[in-house]
Amino acid sequence: MCEPVSITAGVLAVVGAASAVYSANQQQKALNQQAQAQQKQIDQAASARTDDRLKVAREQRAAARAASAESGTSGNSTDAILNDLLMQSGRDVSRIEKNRENGQLESQQEVSSKTSEINGQLVSGLAGSASAGANAYSSYKIKTGK
Repeated sequence: MCEPVSITAGVLAVVGAASAVYSANQQQKALNQQAQAQQKQIDQAASARTDDRLKVAREQRAAARAASAESGTSGNSTDAILNDLLMQSGRDVSRIEKNRENGQLESQQEVSSKTSEINGQLVSGLAGSASAGANAYSSYKIKTGK
């Protein structure tokens, strides 16, 4: 006949292992959802900064054209000013995009690090459950003499 304490300990070990796997899955799911939300926020912020910078560039170019028209000047100097304004806004937009990419990369690295942590916790939980199951089996073998 089976010894109830050993059987109970074995069942608890299996339940503990299942609980560890479930917990790890839930943590990973939450982490992925959080990462998606963070990346969406990074994209939205970069888009807003880009739109703002392009708006400022259009305003600056319009003001430069108006000033040129009012003063009666045109030609190479006006074109140089307009091209410089365009170049500056392009450089700023490029920086905004690079910062967005860096933010995305940082977010992905955080997810990778946290995933490793979750996996470590899972392995630890499974090892504990396996140890408890082995101890229960050993106890059963000793008590039953089998």
